[in-house]
Amino acid sequence: MAEMATYIGIEPRTVTANAAVSRGQRVTLNSSGTVDVQDNTAAGDYVAITDIEAGKVGEVASMSGGGKVPALASEATNVGDLAYTATTGRFSKTSTSNVAVGRWVLAASGAGVLGEVELGV
Repeated sequence: MAEMATYIGIEPRTVTANAAVSRGQRVTLNSSGTVDVQDNTAAGDYVAITDIEAGKVGEVASMSGGGKVPALASEATNVGDLAYTATTGRFSKTSTSNVAVGRWVLAASGAGVLGEVELGV
């Protein structure tokens, strides 16, 4: 299995999580200035590059900034699969009712497994 890379080229930002967020989950900025986990109907604003405890500050990367990011999978994926949104801020390879956000560059062996996605389609 390939080893996870450092995220060279990503410009990390800091956000405060409304509830706990895991590395590789997509989040969106809410009206109170904190972030919430994004559902499958939109890409979201950021992806967490570290675990973030509820009410704490953590690092994220912009979903619109391009680059390679950690991606928490909702199902098994292969390198080269298109990456789509999934529920609970995860990423998938299934297009039905989901939004395309990039391409898998490090496969995930199943749900809840961390892989990597190159953002942009």
